[in-house]
Amino acid sequence: MSDIKHWSALRQSWVHIELPGIREIAERVTYGSFPAAELPEIPIELDDDCYWLEQYGVSQSNGLDRYEHDLDPTFVQELAMEANIRLPDSFRRFMTSQDLQSRVRSATDCYLDPGERVVRTIGSLPGHLIHFLSDSQSCAHWYLHVMPDGGAAVLSSPHLYCYGTEDEEWLDDPSCGLDQIELLELGFSCCAPSFAEFLYRFWIENEIWFSLVPKESRRPLSDLARRYIKHYRSRRPDRPEGSR
Repeated sequence: MSDIKHWSALRQSWVHIELPGIREIAERVTYGSFPAAELPEIPIELDDDCYWLEQYGVSQSNGLDRYEHDLDPTFVQELAMEANIRLPDSFRRFMTSQDLQSRVRSATDCYLDPGERVVRTIGSLPGHLIHFLSDSQSCAHWYLHVMPDGGAAVLSSPHLYCYGTEDEEWLDDPSCGLDQIELLELGFSCCAPSFAEFLYRFWIENEIWFSLVPKESRRPLSDLARRYIKHYRSRRPDRPEGSR
């Protein structure tokens, strides 16, 4: 587990979908920004080999193992080796296992995307930024940020980094084509203090959504899903800040 103090200067927000009737988004947007301190506790041990996902997750026909644009998630290993970065074991395991990827669905058709390169981060948060997940409409992107001491957290931004192009008609932020960036100046959010925690929340929240919303995929909630929902139903609902 990484020391969250590394990223304390960033907004501590879980950027993800609403859970209808459980956790709403005030605005008509795809993703909300939910205070990390108000998220449910994770009741299981998240091991580095992702055995927890093998135990609790079920392989799906619409899992993240369906790659977009011939992208190969295993490319992150080559990128990390070139940049002399040690990837967290849970991240490396997930990005190289189609079986694990098949057990994770996305209600918004997010897809795994290793990007084209690693971007160096400078200033008060030195390290390297690795892109790994994008929303299907490109309104949210998730990154692994690795510090020099090996600590790693998952960050989110509405902008796409880690690509070589500088086509401003495609990219919202002209700085996306730069080789180095300053995270504090670009509005990144810290979503999770480890990739394992990010993966668990992304997985369980999408499972809840698929169990409650589409008629064709509804099925009884798992015990883990019910415990996650109970957290929100036992507290007064807040109005989360909207996100694109």
